[in-house]
Amino acid sequence: MTRTWTRRGAVGLVAALTLGLGALASADPPPASLADRGRLGRVVPPVIDDIEQVCALLTSCDRLPIPASMVPSDFAACVKTLESQLASPGAIAYSLLVRECGLRANSCSELRTCGLRGASPDACTGRGKDAVAGYCDIDGRALRCSHEKVVGVRDCPRGGEQCSVREGQAACSLGPCPKEVPEGAPAVCSASGTRILRCEHGVLNSLDCSAFGLICGAGAGEAACASPTTACTGDARRCEGDVAVSCFAGHEVRVDCAAGGLVCAGAGRSVGACIAPPPQTGGCDPASAPRCDGATLRYCDAGRPRSYLCKALGFNRCINDATGSRCG
Repeated sequence: MTRTWTRRGAVGLVAALTLGLGALASADPPPASLADRGRLGRVVPPVIDDIEQVCALLTSCDRLPIPASMVPSDFAACVKTLESQLASPGAIAYSLLVRECGLRANSCSELRTCGLRGASPDACTGRGKDAVAGYCDIDGRALRCSHEKVVGVRDCPRGGEQCSVREGQAACSLGPCPKEVPEGAPAVCSASGTRILRCEHGVLNSLDCSAFGLICGAGAGEAACASPTTACTGDARRCEGDVAVSCFAGHEVRVDCAAGGLVCAGAGRSVGACIAPPPQTGGCDPASAPRCDGATLRYCDAGRPRSYLCKALGFNRCINDATGSRCG
């Protein structure tokens, strides 16, 4: 039996750094520790130092295999976004390009290599000169090309899928659409409850949630890969010490706020969410603009003054222009 949900749920989190269905499906299965956390419905947020390193790479590296519209231009805004999203129940289904590539990379080269998933960095030479173009490489990966650069990779064979091109777009699929999954219909769960299925341009696109220790889940008009934990409804949230407990895609998720240096909010609009504790001394104005101090980028995060030394990742300067502040 299949369950139907909205396209928004199938794509996943809608945010600048979340690459959704394509990014999740393109990645290799995560290490056992991450898969185990998914099965247990547990989110462990990264500490801010690790988030700063991810954002330094995302905002400063060129030729990343990511659509330009999804690459942030401002370091402080990137940190704020990632802090919020990786400490939320939705982090269960968050983009592996950030979780598995960004949080591990120590250089632009490492981030590019991880994001390419084995594809050649020159794979798009001669393709996508005037418009975005997709094609299947010799190893069956689905590539997205723009201005002769790779801006997206899905490794279809590793998900048990095949690459196909329809209307200039490459996608990973399970073959032709069966009649029970009609063209243009909302995404559904597979009969096994492990895959998200959707028919587009005559082929059956899928995402294998089980590769991440997850199942197909839905709740309150939302849907995504979810934890096979206690079923829940609505958006009720609560704190159990410094653990935030809430409902995501119809299943309970526990976020270990303390692991990321956060606390669980016990009152107000943020009740049951992970938030930064108020600074004891030397606070700053969160609305203040980031600034460069030599090769150091200084900014305010949740009322706490922060600084990031661009040279820590080999960048030689801090840049502050109309698009924001970043290393360069």
